[in-house]
Amino acid sequence: MAFVSITNIVVDDKPQPFTSPITMDIYFDVIADIEDEIEWTLLYIGSPKDEAHDQILDQFSMGPLTKGTKQFTLESNPPDWKKIPSEELLGITAFILTCSYRNREFFRVGYYVYNTYTSPENIENDPQEVIIEDIARQIFNNKPRITRFEIDWNNPVNSEVQQQPIQTKAYMFQDQQEKQSADATEFYNAPHQIQNVFDS
Repeated sequence: MAFVSITNIVVDDKPQPFTSPITMDIYFDVIADIEDEIEWTLLYIGSPKDEAHDQILDQFSMGPLTKGTKQFTLESNPPDWKKIPSEELLGITAFILTCSYRNREFFRVGYYVYNTYTSPENIENDPQEVIIEDIARQIFNNKPRITRFEIDWNNPVNSEVQQQPIQTKAYMFQDQQEKQSADATEFYNAPHQIQNVFDS
């Protein structure tokens, strides 16, 4: 049984300036008191082709936690656009939010993001130099890719074999079809399961 269950994440899907903060309201249930902290990490995929351009936008811990329903608002700085290859700045990419306990990841959700120029002139002509003030970011919040990992919540971290990390590129961009639509529930090898909507 999981001691912490993320029940909902509310993300604004309206177009925002690329340089605006990323905010989300996170709701979760603590099923049983936990004595150590849980750690959240927000990662932006700078390039679907190369994980070297990934950027950690925020990383923080909270806890110990007592049993009950919790909610908080995460507000993060936007990615540093100068560290993103100019040819990868526009179009589809994604960001990933993870949550771990004792260095074991038990939850991961990915959201696709679409970046585009807003003025008709720049959309049509694609300026040679990046005009960041004219780029908008839109998060697709209707089809998140959700993974829930089974971990041992009782044992200390050194008593268990460490999980193998999921490659961010493979997680969000396995092929073009998954990039555009993720309607069917998918199952990977244990111990994790990918879903496309939060459990009701």
